[in-house]
Amino acid sequence: MITSTSSVLLLSVVLGTLLAGAVISDLRERRVANVLNLCVLATGLSASVLTRGASDGLWQSLLGVGLALAIWFPMFALRLMGAGDVKLMAASAAWLGWQGTLVASLATGIFGGLLGAFWLLRSHGAVSALNTVATAVRAPWIMKLRPYEARDRVPYALAIAAGVATAWWITFGSAFRTAHS
Repeated sequence: MITSTSSVLLLSVVLGTLLAGAVISDLRERRVANVLNLCVLATGLSASVLTRGASDGLWQSLLGVGLALAIWFPMFALRLMGAGDVKLMAASAAWLGWQGTLVASLATGIFGGLLGAFWLLRSHGAVSALNTVATAVRAPWIMKLRPYEARDRVPYALAIAAGVATAWWITFGSAFRTAHS
């Protein structure tokens, strides 16, 4: 098993680079490519095996992927987020295991809420955004879910990357804190 500070740093750079690629892709094209999600998944499985051992690492990765799908697939089914975002979260979960996936999901939800609020304000202005929120609170049945258009899509890979990075730091940041103490 690999647990040295330099190894964790290298894995952090790999994960960070892949997540940055997903964010850039989502900002530019409003989609995260399947090939990128497969790279995140494959490297996550490998990293988990290297850091946790063969059987435990693979098991933790698969539990993380399954949990991420259970948490995030309903958002896709309700047409609240894109399939690429769900796949990115599931692939990232291979890096984190099931416990890290819980942390990442919570953090992603928080970052996603902040990003969504910013996006609503940016694209519709403060008055329109406040009217939309007020209507949703007063009479949620009036708010009809509609298929989203490309321009309306929030680049959720940004929130996912922030949530995954938070969970990664909580899980492996101790390697850096211990080395510099």
